[in-house]
Amino acid sequence: MDWQQPIALAIVAGTAVAFAWRPVRRRFGPRRFSLTKDTPCGCVGNGGPPPPRVLVTGRKGERPRVVMSP
Repeated sequence: MDWQQPIALAIVAGTAVAFAWRPVRRRFGPRRFSLTKDTPCGCVGNGGPPPPRVLVTGRKGERPRVVMSP
């Protein structure tokens, strides 16, 4: 049973590294480009009305209903 203990510890260490890697990469890794944060204007997303919303509802045995709202 001497070989089982190092293998088990390696599995545990690998799992701990896998769980810790994502938050570390999110904090110190590259971030995505954002027009509102990375441009001097910051007004890119504030123009115009929002796009229309489409809502599709229906229950089993009933006719489906499609509602478009502004």
